[in-house]
Amino acid sequence: MSMLWFRVPESVYFKRAIVHEALTDLKGICKRAMIITDRDLTWLGVAHRVKKICEANGFTTSVFDQVVKNPSINDLQNGLTEAKIFKDLIIALGGGTAMNYAKLVRIFYENPELTSDQLVGSFDSIRDRLHKNLVRGDIIKSLVCIPTTSCTGDEVTPFARLTLDNGTIELISTYTLTPNMAIVDPEMSMGMPKDVAVHSALHALSMAIESIVSIHSNDYTLPYAQQAAVAIISNFKNSIIDHAYDIDGRALMHNAATLAGMASGNSFLGISHSLSHFVSSRFHNVHPGVANSIILPKVIKFNAEKSDVAKKAYANLADKVAVSIGEDIYEKSDDEKVNYLINQVNNLVSLGEVPTEFSAAGVDANEFKSAVADIAAKALVDQGTACNPVKPTLDDLKNMLL
Repeated sequence: MSMLWFRVPESVYFKRAIVHEALTDLKGICKRAMIITDRDLTWLGVAHRVKKICEANGFTTSVFDQVVKNPSINDLQNGLTEAKIFKDLIIALGGGTAMNYAKLVRIFYENPELTSDQLVGSFDSIRDRLHKNLVRGDIIKSLVCIPTTSCTGDEVTPFARLTLDNGTIELISTYTLTPNMAIVDPEMSMGMPKDVAVHSALHALSMAIESIVSIHSNDYTLPYAQQAAVAIISNFKNSIIDHAYDIDGRALMHNAATLAGMASGNSFLGISHSLSHFVSSRFHNVHPGVANSIILPKVIKFNAEKSDVAKKAYANLADKVAVSIGEDIYEKSDDEKVNYLINQVNNLVSLGEVPTEFSAAGVDANEFKSAVADIAAKALVDQGTACNPVKPTLDDLKNMLL
């Protein structure tokens, strides 16, 4: 165990139609709420529904729906201006983009002298990410995240993505970003189209599996990661493919994504996410879930071949997956169990009709080939790669992209 450290929001509510009850916790603490969301959720009426719930709880509430994906500090200015109209409660409503934007608005609002350079950088110890010099809670009493996709687990993680002045998208990792409350209400995910649900589930699965073998994996993160991975693999077909808008199925996937976020937020990830991040940052039409589903099977094989510890962790997960779907692999070797796990991941990719090569994911083959060296070089020094159980070479990373 590398570090005795586990941080998640103070409250995590998980139940159908739980938003109103959850927000009653903040009565008498907060008075003026700002809902940060995207225009689609405004247009669909979801933001208005949450606004009415806020007002019923006594909060004067405004809606800000101008979020930007991977914002720069300049992109945050409109949100900061709205927050400065004496808001003491921020509610992020949406997928990763809305929650990412809300986290950054909160930290820069409460720390107006903060620069991006103070947040960017690698680290050796997870606790280094506390940033004890940053203010948290003096102005914004609570940051509440209500996910509408079952994907990144941002509602419980200390992560955000910020675009620097040079155009580079950096992952910010500091526990100062961790939300105070997460409301995991499956009703909020019912608007997800089937393809988004597929891509989101694959993204959450890759987070769970990479968390399991991270060098920071520990006794507290492992159960969350295993439960998330097993739930996604064993329920993917029934919950997303066969019954795309079943509330019980959506609840299973919604909870699994949050569990994966709890695990990865405290153990961090690996080279699949490092590579996928830079692929999606360069080729914006490639969903991170698609990128991870293409790369992850190669990463599992690579790690298992070079690390007995990783091989055993994958084999243990394969055992749990097999039990959950009524199959028996107990007598198989660890190598066979690793192949079984890879086949399970590939089966979800097939069921979801997800591309298995980047050329089939809407990326020009020649353009991608010319970008491989740059993507691999950036991933090599990424913090996720530093947490991978095996240290890859530049050529290793290039081969995983091809």
